[in-house]
Amino acid sequence: MKTLALEDISVQFGSLHALSKVNIEVSAGEILMLIGPNGAGKSTLNKVLLGLVSANAGQLRIDGVLRKVDNSVKERLGYLPEAVAFSENLSGRQVLLFFARARNISKKRVDEVLARVSLEHAARRPVRGYSRGMRQRLGLAVSILANPDFLVLDEPTGGLDQEGLKVLWSILAEWRDKGRMILMSTHDMALLERHVDRVCVLRSGQVLACGTPDELRQSAGISHKVMMHFAGDEASEQAIALTEALEKWGKGILTQPSTSSEARTEGRVATGTSRPTQLSLSVPDRDLLEFLTLQGQFPGALRRIRIEEPTLDVVYEKLLEEG
Repeated sequence: MKTLALEDISVQFGSLHALSKVNIEVSAGEILMLIGPNGAGKSTLNKVLLGLVSANAGQLRIDGVLRKVDNSVKERLGYLPEAVAFSENLSGRQVLLFFARARNISKKRVDEVLARVSLEHAARRPVRGYSRGMRQRLGLAVSILANPDFLVLDEPTGGLDQEGLKVLWSILAEWRDKGRMILMSTHDMALLERHVDRVCVLRSGQVLACGTPDELRQSAGISHKVMMHFAGDEASEQAIALTEALEKWGKGILTQPSTSSEARTEGRVATGTSRPTQLSLSVPDRDLLEFLTLQGQFPGALRRIRIEEPTLDVVYEKLLEEG
């Protein structure tokens, strides 16, 4: 499986339009993250892909070929639901053996997967004694049991501690390295951001924006926070020179003339506050390299500089406001 695309998918429950002409495509070796408020349509989209909900309109293409979500497609999918639930009296190994028998998977693979999610020590313990994080890892084990080409993970970080998160990161990396695909729905954007390739924002059943985290930051137009710590104090010769240069640069005085100077300089230094030993600025993404070049012309002025890019949570809120 090299590509999987949902094209113009619409789902209606009575008068509720859960999805409206949604287009989502995932390619081999790619991790796509779906984000959006409750009721945006994330879970419905997952269920369409899994064949649990029938779309009123739209189609599925796998490797460019129109397909239905039949058994041959489902066999290539792995699924982790948002709320995992298993028989309390069965052990973790018995749970996996149940799913393995249903899909004709060997017992050897069951033991491999238990080790893969670090549950071999609890394999023979009843599930009723499992913590929430252990149940989540067991659910993750079920999803990867058949080595699926495509993983659908709904809120995969739920209940996971650091050990569990390490297991999750490892599986995400493995699936990407093997050229497989992953679709994740989550509200935990900050934790998952650096592990995904693209992000799609859903709202009211429609795709509001889709792109890499950096592309979404640029489209949202949110500035970077820059904190400069002076080497001495703000009265030093180099510090004064740098501060004056930044003030002129912020007003566009040090830039080359352009056909749209107003658009060029708007918001360059949106805010600035100073204390005896530091200066805080807000610099748009488009001007960040120019800013770094400028401050580099004053060696010895700064002791330290810290740049904080806008988090995906902030970008998400801005996109929802503007959309």
